[in-house]
Amino acid sequence: MLGTSVDNLAFPSVARVVFGFLLTVGLAVGVAFVLRRGWPLVLMRKPPGSRVRSLDRAAVSRTMTVHLVEVDGARVIIAEGRSGVGITLAPPQAGSSPE
Repeated sequence: MLGTSVDNLAFPSVARVVFGFLLTVGLAVGVAFVLRRGWPLVLMRKPPGSRVRSLDRAAVSRTMTVHLVEVDGARVIIAEGRSGVGITLAPPQAGSSPE
């Protein structure tokens, strides 16, 4: 019968299996090392001409965080919590002149 015979099935040697396992583990460790070293640098990189700047962040409670962000010179307050996200413009600072 076609496809039902397993008489000529060749198993790889133990050395070949161990080598394949060690190669796979080595690749996984190498990728993990590269990601741990390089990924924070990618996340911190700002695109050229970006006019968005994070000024401050405060955790109001376990489920509520407030961010102060500057966008094109205007300050924006962003509140994020369990129920969603709220955004509002911050009042201008005293003593600052409008441009």
